[in-house]
Amino acid sequence: MNPQVPLGESVPPNTRYAVSVSLPTWEDNVDYEKGIARVVDRMVGGYPRFFIARSIQKLVTMVKDRFALPSESAMLFPSQKCAERCAAFIYDQASKQHTADAEFALPRAGQVRIVTHVVEPINKKAAALDATSDALQTPVTIYCVFFPADLFPLAKQYWQHTGDGISARLADHCLRIAQVNEQLEQTAGPLSPFGSSSASRRKQGSGYHRTASAVASPLPSPSPSDGPATTVGASVAAPEALATAEDDVLSPEASIEADTYVEERFGRNLSLKYTANMKAALRRRIAGALSEEEQKQGAQVERGVAGLSADDVYIATTGMGAVFQVHQALLRVGRGKSVCFGFPYTDTLKILQKFGPGAYFLGQGEGSDYDELERILERHSQSTEEDSILAIFTECPSNPLLKTADLARLRELADRHGAALVVDETIGSFPNVDVLSWADVVVSSLTKVFSGDSNVMGGSIVLNPNRAHYARLRQTMDAEFEDLLWCEDAVFLERNSRDFMSRVPRINANALAVAEMLAASPKVAQVNYPKFTTAANYELIRRSTADAGYGGLLSVDFVGGEEASRAFYNGLACCKGPSLGTNFTLASPYTILAHFTELDWAARYGVSPYLVRISIGLEPCDELLAMFQKALDAIPA
Repeated sequence: MNPQVPLGESVPPNTRYAVSVSLPTWEDNVDYEKGIARVVDRMVGGYPRFFIARSIQKLVTMVKDRFALPSESAMLFPSQKCAERCAAFIYDQASKQHTADAEFALPRAGQVRIVTHVVEPINKKAAALDATSDALQTPVTIYCVFFPADLFPLAKQYWQHTGDGISARLADHCLRIAQVNEQLEQTAGPLSPFGSSSASRRKQGSGYHRTASAVASPLPSPSPSDGPATTVGASVAAPEALATAEDDVLSPEASIEADTYVEERFGRNLSLKYTANMKAALRRRIAGALSEEEQKQGAQVERGVAGLSADDVYIATTGMGAVFQVHQALLRVGRGKSVCFGFPYTDTLKILQKFGPGAYFLGQGEGSDYDELERILERHSQSTEEDSILAIFTECPSNPLLKTADLARLRELADRHGAALVVDETIGSFPNVDVLSWADVVVSSLTKVFSGDSNVMGGSIVLNPNRAHYARLRQTMDAEFEDLLWCEDAVFLERNSRDFMSRVPRINANALAVAEMLAASPKVAQVNYPKFTTAANYELIRRSTADAGYGGLLSVDFVGGEEASRAFYNGLACCKGPSLGTNFTLASPYTILAHFTELDWAARYGVSPYLVRISIGLEPCDELLAMFQKALDAIPA
């Protein structure tokens, strides 16, 4: 078993781009949610949609020092569209969330603006000689949304809900270019600027190359309904960029070269020049079209959908980004509200509620909710004042209650009323469950078990070519979808997922043994696990292959309530922090982390405030059972 990781350290330990952070005691999680310094100040990272990586924070600071007005804050995005959506969201939600005692003022027209930054090396030949990255000589454009600092919580909501922000590896890439540029300037002396306007604005030691276009005039300030003001053609420059570099962003010598050496020395990654090939391999892998080498290794999967190809698969930067992009595509082909069926991961519901015309929430996801869903669909279909329901979103199984919806019934209702059915298969994963046969669209977080190594973010979208909505969705996705997965992230995602098919059965077996052991304990009130929870619905979609199981996630409530949950959690000798689907066992007090400010609301849908969620890993089964028994023994009798 993994030794307990100290508070605030990365999970897995010593992993630069880890997507989890250690919160080893129940009290640590509560204090994190309260913003207590003893926890927050020790965190080297966190889940990237919730905790903005230190390297991204540093890049934001550099950009703000160069371009921000007094009292402005900023967010960085990989495309103009992402930046425009963030700016529009700030204007929209500012008016909707503003109250008499709000801590922010309503933004005026033009107060939310976008600056385009081109980050490129001063000397491309010198950059090409740098052994740390064969992409270092390539210019990168990032898009910065500036806004009054008191609106930061709204911008952070957009970052969290959509997963649209730049990745930490992209931020580090920009910082590496800055470092190479500054080293060249220190060696050769200040370089001549391109033109007088640039000369008057350029700051020495910036570490960024100033392009000839300098800073163009901003577009006319729009009204809030028209969107953000935009400044175009500006390249990144930051004063004293690295002279005051923080310790958390390491120099290339101390970090990047070491990371590159480890990866290239042991041959686990391909060169970055093969990024397009890696993304193609990812799409084939997700579509179930395996390579000859994967077939030789015994990997087998049948998606069960005739005509499906890798061209029906789209790779998003995050799992929540996949959900967001599908919802955006649906809103381009229809106008109605959506339905969230079952209690979902928190940001899925936020996306449906805050973007577009809103959503109905049927949080029990069983029993009378099916009848209520039918009433909603019929009312909208017959109404002359309301649009028909756009889509039904559900998770199979759901996070954290592990409920599985009756997809046959949802499919029949969707077809009868012209709605799309969108299914999130993250928890079940496609080696175990076939949801694509029932759905119009399947989304998944590739960050989880598909990657397993907990060091890269990604998401997938798969369109079912045999459903009525396919033609319009495919046309919309091909026209609007942006491939924004950063090349280095694609490298790690492809590498990590090579053994995905062989890992899943081992995780299935371990999780089943743990779930059955916990269910047999008199200290346990309930184990949420697909074999025990809405089991008939899960069996409907479980594959018939011998290795297909119930996945690696379960959640537990204890007879002793909070005291028992705290004792059990604190007694676990495994990694503890956010995320799931890791190759190692990972636990968290889920409701505390995901719904701390709305515990009573979550409890109405059966999500106990004392729920412990456990993602089972690849450790030896006997060691897992011994560890969980010891945690059970820690619960007072």
